[in-house]
Amino acid sequence: MLNCDLHDYVEIVCLYHYPLKLTLSSGEIVTGTADTTSYNDQRQECLVIIHADTKRLVLLDDIVLLQVTVANPHVKHVRFR
Repeated sequence: MLNCDLHDYVEIVCLYHYPLKLTLSSGEIVTGTADTTSYNDQRQECLVIIHADTKRLVLLDDIVLLQVTVANPHVKHVRFR
């Protein structure tokens, strides 16, 4: 389960629909625009990102590093682990 401080960053990137670069625990790099949070079929909380008009659910527990790829006053990067 994600702690509240980290969850706040997820909400901020969704609120402003920031473009992201996510590094997952598998080493995979995922890019896209933050859209919202949702739950997958297993009721795990996910970040919904949009890339090339396709929505993808990224499990919050799989995110190691979240990077916002545009200058902004809120967040540049957040290490989840």
